[in-house]
Amino acid sequence: MNQGGPATQDGKAVVRWNATRHGISSPAPVVPGLEKTEDWQEHRDGILDNLSPVGHLEVTLAERVALLSWRLHRVTRYETQTIAISHEQIEEDIHKRAWFLHSPWESPYASTHPEDIRLEAEFSRKAHNALKRLPSLESGKTLKGQDASSVMGAVLMAAQRATGEEIDMEDLDLPGVPEDAIIEELPTMKVGDVRGCLGSIAQAANQDPDGFLEAATETARLEALGAKAKAERIEGEIDFMRRERLLPDEKTLEKISRYEAHLSRQLYHALHALENLQKHRTTGEGVPLARVDVQGLPDS
Repeated sequence: MNQGGPATQDGKAVVRWNATRHGISSPAPVVPGLEKTEDWQEHRDGILDNLSPVGHLEVTLAERVALLSWRLHRVTRYETQTIAISHEQIEEDIHKRAWFLHSPWESPYASTHPEDIRLEAEFSRKAHNALKRLPSLESGKTLKGQDASSVMGAVLMAAQRATGEEIDMEDLDLPGVPEDAIIEELPTMKVGDVRGCLGSIAQAANQDPDGFLEAATETARLEALGAKAKAERIEGEIDFMRRERLLPDEKTLEKISRYEAHLSRQLYHALHALENLQKHRTTGEGVPLARVDVQGLPDS
């Protein structure tokens, strides 16, 4: 008479380990937020199916194998994550080292973080392109705010270098520039207005507008080349450090190796004990039950 249990072989396989799944011999070594209970149960049941233990002691040993192999997988994940974290810190490490080794003869405002260096190279490139294009543009054409800011900023810096003193924008007639506007955040402007602003800045610096624009463009070109070279050096340094950090640091590697060796020894002890028990049970050969090696089993 059917007592309600599964009748097919597939059904029996599904419930085979139900009796031990939540028992005292079934620890759930799942790290909350990083590992899933269902993954552990699938791993454990796969090991039990593969080792086919019979009786409580064999099941306990098979579960021990599952636990140790699960922890060994965690060591691999730890090693991988350690390397990934080390790679994520490369740019910050470059920044800290550059700041620490900063020369007193260098500008204290020089960019040292790779992200800032990339942005500086991109800004310099766009500033040079905007200055280079300006003479060929029609007066009625519009310039994006970013391009207008690049042009005005480069020319204002050139004027201040020429005069050796700071030039106050409020003292200049700057057509198309709203009151209280700052150079870095100008709105979209007409090319004619931008040229009018450049003329006003050149006049304040006692410079010829056309020659002044040409000199500012050349300065921007050189700055763009320097910023590009600096960015390329940084990218080369980042690539070198990525290859250098393919392995964890020596201290972490030693810890991983020691822990992995410890778990591997326990795993082989558990497998050896289980194999001897099963051999003794099925053939009468092997190590008797009283002498089975159970090193690595949890304390009672």
